[in-house]
Amino acid sequence: MLFKNFLFSLIFLFVLTNCFAQEPVGWFKLISPTSETLRRLYFVDANNGWAVSLGGKIINTTDSGNNWNIQNSTVTTPIVDIFFINPNRGWALTYPSEPPFGTSILKTTDGGESWVKDSVFFQNEIFSTIFFVDDNVGFIGGNGIKKTTDGGLSWTNAFIEPGGVSTLPINKFSFYSKTFGYACGGRVDIAGVIWRTTDGGNNWTSIGLSPDQIYDVFIFDSLNAISLSGDPEMLYPVGLIKTTDAGVSWEFNDIPIFGISYAIDFLDQNEGWSAAGYKFLNSTDGGKTWVEQFIFDSTIVYDLQFVDKYTGYACGQDGVLLKFTSYKKFASDNTEIYLSQNYPNPFSDKTSFVFTVNTPEREIPARVIIKLYDILGNEVTTIVDDFFAGGFYYREIDPQKIKNSIASGIYVLTATTANTLVSKKIVYIKRSRDEK
Repeated sequence: MLFKNFLFSLIFLFVLTNCFAQEPVGWFKLISPTSETLRRLYFVDANNGWAVSLGGKIINTTDSGNNWNIQNSTVTTPIVDIFFINPNRGWALTYPSEPPFGTSILKTTDGGESWVKDSVFFQNEIFSTIFFVDDNVGFIGGNGIKKTTDGGLSWTNAFIEPGGVSTLPINKFSFYSKTFGYACGGRVDIAGVIWRTTDGGNNWTSIGLSPDQIYDVFIFDSLNAISLSGDPEMLYPVGLIKTTDAGVSWEFNDIPIFGISYAIDFLDQNEGWSAAGYKFLNSTDGGKTWVEQFIFDSTIVYDLQFVDKYTGYACGQDGVLLKFTSYKKFASDNTEIYLSQNYPNPFSDKTSFVFTVNTPEREIPARVIIKLYDILGNEVTTIVDDFFAGGFYYREIDPQKIKNSIASGIYVLTATTANTLVSKKIVYIKRSRDEK
């Protein structure tokens, strides 16, 4: 009992000394320079990002979201999308508020220090998304698709194969390569549509996949892509849309969640997130299953993007800016583990031990695996397989709870992290009544 009390005291002291974390894990708020609703954001690398508002504001960070500044967009009309090909060169789309109506392109060549309205104006045509595959080749989508091959100096109509849903509005582009990509869109209560190109965006085919429009597609590789759709009236659940053959065919299934998926992105092959209005949707199995994570302050989030496998950003209602830091960020780097000798040893009933996790950032957990082996190296059981923040942890070994009965003898307890392995020998003496 004294040993346990001492151990819990150590853990309590550890928690007290680590309650002021420098950077939270998960989603947390950033300081925003605007209260206008932010509908789209785009990061060109880990440091440089932009977000645009329905009030004509463009905001920018150059230090991974720590500080945001308002740039002079030169307009006060809604800016509906933004895209950068590098930290200097970018484009944005806006709608004039008075005749002639249509779509204007804003462009910059100095990271947004100065924005100018392009001389090209699409009168009576509404475009809501812009995307470039390189400095010269780009696309705008909305009421149809237009392509440029000269960096936006001129635009031509791409060919969309006629079909029942082919003329519905386009919301966003996703390209796997310069030749292969998707567009997505549709209209509420009519159809959610995905368009596909295999020749660099000159020609597109379309397929209707869901009852409501699709806002985003994430591409895993040349064959696999995923999307989510949702019903704004909340009458029908979110639709999970997947392809495993490069978009030749798609599979649609309902998932037991209600809402709208405005954006979808993955940190890696397993962990994905969707901006779904008042909540995030999260998957840890490559998009097979999803769970809801509600957003503090009931904020609506419209867009998100991950810049690497540890860090992401989101934006939304009232100028909200969020940053995501994965608990896995430091899990594979310089994590050490220490394993105490079990007590009592030898033992015939239960025995206990303490392991200590030492991580560079104590509030960010590391994966720890603790197993029991017999003296011949055969695995007996897994005692621990989970993520732990830096600190002291207490565990028990109860032979009666091990699936396969173990005999008296010498065993080896091993604890491993990504780059550390430690072990202790333990001795088990089976009581005579247990052998009956």
